[in-house]
Amino acid sequence: MRRFIICGLLLSWSAFSIATQQINISLPFGDEAQPGTRLYEVVVQRMEQGRTTPQAISGAIDQSMTEEDTTLTPEAKSAVAFNIPLTNAFYKEMLVVNSLIEVTKTLIEENPERVIEVITLGVVLYPSFSQEVLDGAALTGVIIPSDALIAALQAGADPALVSISTASGEPIIDPIDPIGIGIGGGGGGGGGSTASTN
Repeated sequence: MRRFIICGLLLSWSAFSIATQQINISLPFGDEAQPGTRLYEVVVQRMEQGRTTPQAISGAIDQSMTEEDTTLTPEAKSAVAFNIPLTNAFYKEMLVVNSLIEVTKTLIEENPERVIEVITLGVVLYPSFSQEVLDGAALTGVIIPSDALIAALQAGADPALVSISTASGEPIIDPIDPIGIGIGGGGGGGGGSTASTN
């Protein structure tokens, strides 16, 4: 019985916190060419028709997944279908902060085991803003920038629009070439692992 009361209180508090979050529906992130912006606008339309935020998000996603609907590209439909609860969370956050960097960062911090899925979802929904997804991922520290870049490229990010140096905040430094195999090479053809004192 006590568990029931605690669960009830937690659900009430959770519902209250969702209801009290400021929703920013005035200016959607991105532009009309972005599948994520188009889906965002469908969510907003449903909210303006009187649906609750979760109903609007869920309904917009369901509608966008139909074969005849052109809101999402086939790649975006695939990424959304792969993890619909993550997509719901993505739009719940996007309605509040309206920032791709912040949404990416928040979702990765809340779901570190789904870091690749979050990056993929962000890139396919907002392909022209892939660098922002990369920047948000880098801010978390959950994934190293080079792995985040690989994930973004595998998700379809345009290589001309993304870079590690921007995502990590520091320029890429080329590694120093080894001096030679013989010195410190552990016997790899040129001698022992220490230089001769002669």
